[in-house]
Amino acid sequence: MKIVSVKQMRELDRQAIDSGISGEHLMELAGRGASHEIASWLHDLGRTGRRRVSLLAGKGNNGGDAYVAARYLAAETNLQTTVYSVCSPEELDGDARINAERLPAGIPLIVCPEKLPESSLADDTLVVDGLLGTGLGGDLREPYKTIIGQVNRSRCPVAALDIPSGLDGDSGRPTGELAVEADLTIAMGLPKSGLFSPVGRIFCGVLRTVDIGLPEALAASAAATGEADFASDIAALLGRRPPDSHKNTFGRVLVVAGSGRYIGAPALTARAALRGGAGLVTAAIPRGLWVKTPAPALPAALIVHPVAGGEEACRFNRSSIPELAELADRAEAVAFGPGVGVEPGTGDVLQALLEHSRVAVIDADGLNLIAAAPEHFATALDGHLLTPHPGEMARLLKAFNLTAQGGDDRKQQALVLARATGATVVLKGMNTITARPDGRHWLNSSGNSALASAGTGDVLTGLIASLLAQGHKPAEAARIAVFIHGLAAETAGRSQRGLIADDLPEAIDEALRRISPFA
Repeated sequence: MKIVSVKQMRELDRQAIDSGISGEHLMELAGRGASHEIASWLHDLGRTGRRRVSLLAGKGNNGGDAYVAARYLAAETNLQTTVYSVCSPEELDGDARINAERLPAGIPLIVCPEKLPESSLADDTLVVDGLLGTGLGGDLREPYKTIIGQVNRSRCPVAALDIPSGLDGDSGRPTGELAVEADLTIAMGLPKSGLFSPVGRIFCGVLRTVDIGLPEALAASAAATGEADFASDIAALLGRRPPDSHKNTFGRVLVVAGSGRYIGAPALTARAALRGGAGLVTAAIPRGLWVKTPAPALPAALIVHPVAGGEEACRFNRSSIPELAELADRAEAVAFGPGVGVEPGTGDVLQALLEHSRVAVIDADGLNLIAAAPEHFATALDGHLLTPHPGEMARLLKAFNLTAQGGDDRKQQALVLARATGATVVLKGMNTITARPDGRHWLNSSGNSALASAGTGDVLTGLIASLLAQGHKPAEAARIAVFIHGLAAETAGRSQRGLIADDLPEAIDEALRRISPFA
């Protein structure tokens, strides 16, 4: 999905209206879609005790969206719905006024020209921010400054319509000293650049987007500032699974992971590969680890292949290569790196696997092995995937003398490394970036802070490998996996603090079903 500037989105709205689509229709779809996303998000939050919703309406179209959303939330949920407006409906113009006057009698409308009443921010309340959206021009004025301060000091979850009020839609920076701190932001039409800036995303929380009925050809003609992946983008990539399929249809994954210090890594990676839909998954682990160390419970569907190596140290070494090479020859995709260590001989294992793999996902210690000996891997990574977190990325850039070219910009770092190595690069973190060597790249919109936990990257590695084995090209497999991985964290039914990597593989199924009925 294209990321656009505020100016470009306004132009798209104008062109849609000039083509015969009414602004009233665009606003209706925006508010209805927002109410659906809010209700779905509340469901995912679980037992939050929300009994009422306070919708905050400003003087422009963002306020109009809030009036529409109020109608649908009142009709489709059991939430006590109230609209708090900074002005009376008589002061509004155009479509915003039409929708304010359509507000059913059963939905209270309270005019708040100075500040919100305390009752609007009770602990059992969800707040919907329809104050300013992208309509903010210049410094934040009253009563918006006071109201935003009240919202941020409350204990209420906040859903923002289009963009958190107080943020610049292009830069993502607060225009003054504060902006709404949202937990959910629902972009109307196409997402704005500010939602994906390093500062802006901190204010946005979970990101969703709503189709407001822009003609497809019109959206396709828009000049973009970048590309992002939302649920609709991933659904288009997944497609149907053929009904006459069998296990070989969906490919074989070889997971090469684990050592004496990291006995859980193979299980996390392999479980994710299975849940991602691969036909057959083999976990190759050091024989000493299998024999001597109590291993975590493994799925019965998993094939475990103990491999010769440093039995005493429970790790792979040069003697592991013949067995691993034979296994890699039979696999459509290889996942290498989680927990393997960086002891002598492990780099030779990686070199051999790259020679025998159709395509490999290299993560964790695999990346550290490359950074330690870049001269051995400079020409061997073409066509494979690298999945660094920021620390691993810094080491790789330094190893390949790319630090100055990458700078501090995450997008630039991913693109520089992809061009230099010929690999598809997945730079993990907020707005995870998938970059191809040809310069095309995508920002991910899913995920939350639950992923800032040990082992979640191992799960992502297995999921990418699973999609590769099913026939997806490297960048496509990475984009799907990154989005599903993030959505699994959002919808796993765990708190952000309480979710651990062990929970993620089992949440992949629900995330896939959210995306497509054919998943």
